[in-house]
Amino acid sequence: MNSPNTSSLLNRLLGITCRSFPQYLQYARPYVPGGRQEVLETFDAIVADQNRLAQRISQLVIDAQQLPRPGEFPMEFTDSHDLDIDFLVSAAISYQRQDIESIGALAEQLQNSPAAKSLTEEALGMAKGHLDSLTELLDATADATAAK
Repeated sequence: MNSPNTSSLLNRLLGITCRSFPQYLQYARPYVPGGRQEVLETFDAIVADQNRLAQRISQLVIDAQQLPRPGEFPMEFTDSHDLDIDFLVSAAISYQRQDIESIGALAEQLQNSPAAKSLTEEALGMAKGHLDSLTELLDATADATAAK
């Protein structure tokens, strides 16, 4: 895994992991009406998973004698302040789908680095699981709205 290209690809994965929309929301902390704490709990669980994965990605980059560089949050995330939590869940689903596509492309590019490819495939599986969790939140909201 000594290839600078591999480290560059891993740093892109690190950026996706560390600069995701749920990661951003932990700093923006949106208003959550009573009875909707499960939304924040889901976001917190996603962030915790991503943080653990980010440590492992960073270690692979460091092992290759490179510096981990997660980058910055996308500027478009700043438009999400003061928005309804249900809208933010929908936005998180959209961003999660983009992340899954990006991680899949990275996995394809890491064919020559088994350790990096394996970690990227793990990140892909985790991202898909997070998408399922976010979709369940949205479905629960739709069900609750329909029941009213």
